[in-house]
Amino acid sequence: MELSYDERAKLSEELWWSLHPPAENVSQEEIDASWDAEIKRRIEEMDSGGGRTVSLEELMADMDARIAAKRREKG
Repeated sequence: MELSYDERAKLSEELWWSLHPPAENVSQEEIDASWDAEIKRRIEEMDSGGGRTVSLEELMADMDARIAAKRREKG
């Protein structure tokens, strides 16, 4: 916790990628392009009225439930 916000953010990103490496032979540019396409798709979905928004509280409760379920599965 002695690291700055930016240092912790960088560290968390590096830890994430160390646990979830991208598929072999996939460049960062391809990953970025995929994210760009997904973001565009989601914006278009919201603009057309087809998307659904949730509050931060609802999102966090859902994530907590999913994490708890995974922990129960692992026993």
